[in-house]
Amino acid sequence: MFATVLAGVMVFVLGQFILKLVLEPIVSLKEQFGFLSAFCLRYQAKLTNTNATPEVRDELRSLTGLIVAKRRAVPFYKIAARILNLPNERQVSDACRLLNRIGYAIVPIKQQFAPPPVQEIDGEIYGAFQVARDLDKVGELLKVTVKY
Repeated sequence: MFATVLAGVMVFVLGQFILKLVLEPIVSLKEQFGFLSAFCLRYQAKLTNTNATPEVRDELRSLTGLIVAKRRAVPFYKIAARILNLPNERQVSDACRLLNRIGYAIVPIKQQFAPPPVQEIDGEIYGAFQVARDLDKVGELLKVTVKY
């Protein structure tokens, strides 16, 4: 009888360990991907026209940082990514790098009818077309919806 109770407690403790250490960080990461998707859909026009406010830029940078942090919080990520069809570490890193570039490019426009701004980032001309291209690439890398 004591062995049965002890086995039950051990199964409970092991289940809680797996739940807290492995599954909850994965759920949190997937939730962050959902927040990124909602953000991109909500601000799609502002992002692709490079006409965002500083608040939108800050929110994008915050989302990007949280994705990196939450990816790091998942133990055995390589294994979990294969089993649960998550983007691999390289894909997450590349997507966050692209999101950072987008964050630098979506400067606010001062004049209402001014042409979209074009910047030079990493020696490349970077404007609205490149932002739209990079958003599509982020969607592919992270397996999220970023446009309608």
